[in-house]
Amino acid sequence: MRILSLGFTLALAAHCLFAADVPKPLKSRFVVGDPVWREIPIRDDLRGQYEKCWQSAVSTVLDNGFDIATMDKDSGYVRTTWNEGVVVLGGNWAYKVQISLKYVLASTDAKSNIAPPLDKLRVQAAGEISEIQKGVLKAFFRGYDQVLLQNLFQDLQAKLGSR
Repeated sequence: MRILSLGFTLALAAHCLFAADVPKPLKSRFVVGDPVWREIPIRDDLRGQYEKCWQSAVSTVLDNGFDIATMDKDSGYVRTTWNEGVVVLGGNWAYKVQISLKYVLASTDAKSNIAPPLDKLRVQAAGEISEIQKGVLKAFFRGYDQVLLQNLFQDLQAKLGSR
């Protein structure tokens, strides 16, 4: 009986946690689920110019109002801090977004002493929405911001991708 009661309580808690809907200002831009990666193939004339591509990507992130949290140039990875200013919600709701970038190198012969050229740039705009009332989490959604992802993708595509 205790197991049944515990199961019911957990099911009720899960239902209450996700019973709320995504706030109206985010309905057209926020996708609930796992954040997706979009890929930009690096155009041919930039494939061997890692430094230029790296600086373009970092500058684009900064120009879009994000601060860098983690940056590892050797691995080609950048992640921003959570930004709560993309869409400001009223009341008990909070929304935050984090951008991640990852350069992918082209496959080369393992015996080659030449550094492999860039192949593509992967872009992600993960987001979280939460509602907290009187210190209690009432709703939580994880997903991605499709509007921010598209805008960032277009900016990076114009600088690094095919023309």
